[in-house]
Amino acid sequence: MHLHEMVVYITRGIGITFKLVPCVIVSTLIVGMILGILRFKNIKVISQIIDLYVTAIRGIPPLVILMALYFTVKLGSSFMTAFVALTIYHGAYVTEIVRGGLEAVPKGQMDAGKSLGLGYMRIMASVYIPQIMLQIIPTLCGQYILVVKDTTLVSVVGLQDIMWNAKELIAVTYDPIRVYFIIGVLYFVVCFIIDLIASRVEKSVSGRYQAQLAEKGAQ
Repeated sequence: MHLHEMVVYITRGIGITFKLVPCVIVSTLIVGMILGILRFKNIKVISQIIDLYVTAIRGIPPLVILMALYFTVKLGSSFMTAFVALTIYHGAYVTEIVRGGLEAVPKGQMDAGKSLGLGYMRIMASVYIPQIMLQIIPTLCGQYILVVKDTTLVSVVGLQDIMWNAKELIAVTYDPIRVYFIIGVLYFVVCFIIDLIASRVEKSVSGRYQAQLAEKGAQ
C-alpha cells in the first residue's frame, strides 16, 4: 500500500478526534471553573471532597477510568463513555489550574468587592475570572494538548478513531513503522494548531487587558 493511501485511510478516523476534543475542552472548563471556585472558597467538607477527587485522579491513568466506565456504567455509546472519562480525568487538572490562578489574585480584592455589596459569585465573575484567564491560558493550552494525546486511548472502548484505523491498517500491511510515523505527524499537526490558536488568544486577551489598564490610567 502506498504512503498516500495509508494517510487517507488513517485520517478517516480524525473526525472522532475533532468531535471529541472540543466537547472535552468545554466540559472540563465548566467543571474546572465550578470546582476551582468552590475549592477557593474553602468550605471544609466541599474542599475535602474536591481535594480527594483531584488526588485520586492524579494517581489513576486515564485508560483505567475509560475501561472502568466502559464495563460498569452504561452511558449509551462509546463516544459518551470516552467523553465522560476524559472529562472526569482532565477536569481534575483544570480544577487545580483554576484554583491556582484564583490563589494568585490579591486577597484584598475580595474584601473590596464585599465592601461594595457584591456577592461571592459576582466578585468571581466580574473581578477574579477576568484577571486569571490571561495567567492560566498557557497552562490550559498544555492541558488541552494532553487531551488530544489522550484521545489515542479511546479506540479501546470501540471508537473508530485514528488509532482504530491504524490497528486495522497494521493488520493488513504489517508495516507498523510507517503507520505510527503517520500517526505521530498527524497528532503533532493537531497539537501545533491548538498551541498556535492558544498563543493568538493569549496575545489578544493581553492586548485588551493592557488597553483597559491604559484607559483607566488616562482617567
